[in-house]
Amino acid sequence: MIPSTLSRVAMAAALLALGGCTTIQVDVPPVSFAVPGQFDAVGEPTSGDPAIDIARWWKGFGDPALSELVEAGLRHNSDVRIALARLAEARAYLDVADSTRQPAVEAGASVSRGKQDATTPSAAGLSLPGPLPLPIPIQTGDLPSANIPWGNARSHGVVMAWELDVFGGLRAQSDMVASLVLGAQEQVHGARLLVAGDIASNYIEARAAMQRMALLDEAIGVATRLKAYAQGRFNAGQATSSDVDRAEIEWLHAQSKKEPLQALLHRHLKRLAVLTGRTPQSIQVLPVSAKSLVAPPLPPRLPGQVLERRPDVRGAAYKLRAQASKLGAAKSELFPKFYLGLSSVIGRAYPDDADSGGFSLQRIGVGVRLPIFHGGRIRANIAANQAQLDGLAVEYEKAILSALEDVENAYVAKKAFDSQHRHLVRTAELARRVADQREALFMRGQDLLQPALEARVKAFEREDERVRADTDHLLYTVQLYKALGGGWRAEEPQVEAAKERVEPLPSGEEVRGL
Repeated sequence: MIPSTLSRVAMAAALLALGGCTTIQVDVPPVSFAVPGQFDAVGEPTSGDPAIDIARWWKGFGDPALSELVEAGLRHNSDVRIALARLAEARAYLDVADSTRQPAVEAGASVSRGKQDATTPSAAGLSLPGPLPLPIPIQTGDLPSANIPWGNARSHGVVMAWELDVFGGLRAQSDMVASLVLGAQEQVHGARLLVAGDIASNYIEARAAMQRMALLDEAIGVATRLKAYAQGRFNAGQATSSDVDRAEIEWLHAQSKKEPLQALLHRHLKRLAVLTGRTPQSIQVLPVSAKSLVAPPLPPRLPGQVLERRPDVRGAAYKLRAQASKLGAAKSELFPKFYLGLSSVIGRAYPDDADSGGFSLQRIGVGVRLPIFHGGRIRANIAANQAQLDGLAVEYEKAILSALEDVENAYVAKKAFDSQHRHLVRTAELARRVADQREALFMRGQDLLQPALEARVKAFEREDERVRADTDHLLYTVQLYKALGGGWRAEEPQVEAAKERVEPLPSGEEVRGL
């Protein structure tokens, strides 16, 4: 009797387990447009283009202090650490989701007092957890069938419950969390991308502010000399009051720039400290560098290459896939759920008016739950998840379009500011030449000193414009590297397990569908 029952139960469990390969199919909406073959502002990459490590683009500036600050920021920045904590949280939830697909085993013990009628089935104080049906009892000894009088009992045992994932609902939930883990990893990538760009931008502007302050100090010295010279000539009756006023205008104009530049430098230094995870007061000055910052060469990229690397686009894709898995889990609620349960209990009873005696009870069983009527809740939940999937598909398209727009605009702006930079560099050179010529005329006695000093002040102003053009040239280089998705390396080993469970992201040329 017992072997026959066990065989039937084992066969049923095996058939149910074979059905676990079945999954609910969900179609992800395709992208409604074609990705362009190349950007308007840049040509196609060629074999002669320089090999550039876009993941560590800041090293191309050749400034050790900048590289040190960026590396420190990638380790200690608050936004990066928050993103890493959320990634760790997502990984933990993946373990939780995976655990629902495994058997649940519990041990228990009980001490009780009571009695039992012969018609009442007994589990000796232990029962199967959750919604499992009552297993099929299998006797392993001669259990009493008469009434059990009042008395005490002690028992202990083990129970196991397992939901067999026949239609893939549990697998879909687990895949959903796996996609969310990869999405959390993209948030880490995005945080690193932004932090590297912000540190580089603030470092560039801080260096520029220091250069401009040095130029301003020289300009103030020349303006002070000009003011004294004009006043002396006026006192000697050799100049008019307008000459004095003109000299004072130049002096006041130079003085007016000093405190704003100091405040600008102060702001960028404090921002650098916070971006690297330090207190604002920890960075007071930047190390003096004999070399000027030089923008690294820009790698030409195709739209498809950009979409493969942008963390926001990748994150939107994983979010879309997570919702597709969630929709699959919602659809699985329309189908039956199958369960397998086992329990083994041993104990000893101490009746008040009889001798004590030991007992044991083993149970094994399968069960099924079939949704009959839930007031439309299941189908309404499916419709809600389908609507969320459609909305996330549009968000994914938006992320693609925004990424392409960012890169196109960055290339165009970089090209425009490069042109401005070339013109202002030439303007500064000519202004210095004019000042040198004016001083040469004064030294030969062919002109007064005042025009020479005024020309030198104007040359400092043109030099200040050149420094600002240099800064814009560097800043838009940083902006372009950010737009291209630079600033992070490939996934860490900890996310490889989650990555293997999710289909690879499509290449840029295959981005029409996930």
